[in-house]
Amino acid sequence: MIISLTGGIGVGKSFVANCFQEFGAVVFDADSVVHQLYKVDKSIISYAEKNFPGVVVNGEIDRTVLSKYFLAYDENWKQFQSLVHSAVLRELEFFIAKEKKIDRKLLVLDVPLLLETKFYLYCDLIVFVHADSVVQAQRLNERNIDKEKLNLISDVQLSIEEKRKMSDFIIDTSVSKEYVFSQVKDIVDSLNLNT
Repeated sequence: MIISLTGGIGVGKSFVANCFQEFGAVVFDADSVVHQLYKVDKSIISYAEKNFPGVVVNGEIDRTVLSKYFLAYDENWKQFQSLVHSAVLRELEFFIAKEKKIDRKLLVLDVPLLLETKFYLYCDLIVFVHADSVVQAQRLNERNIDKEKLNLISDVQLSIEEKRKMSDFIIDTSVSKEYVFSQVKDIVDSLNLNT
């Protein structure tokens, strides 16, 4: 069974993924994959070096510098994202094949832009992760995501309503970690996924 997580930024998808791990799931964390690609993928690093001055430091992409180029969101950025998404897709396909080979029962995909990039096509179920606006704002503030960046991120994503409609389950992360864990347990139990 492959479950994917979707939702807005700062709603707690990574924590939900960690909860699924407590039930034997193996998580594909696309953010971690991207961070690794920024260190080792020669085509991505080369493209960044040519198109985003100052972003490559000591042979690796500096994410802090790179984030400044995100705000421009021009054709160079879109091409860069296409390269990154293609590389992540290769890693995802490898991950799924490897885990299926050893008959892993539960995989969870934590992939930003899951629905927008069609990565959800690899999944059996989609879980929409939600937090109320106050909790989400606190989390975004802790991550130093300003309104300009948040608006741009929102502009390139499907609306929250569309994500919710495409989902099979909803998890609310607004209340407590224990409540989140109980919702994950309910999903695992309802699908008879205890591994």
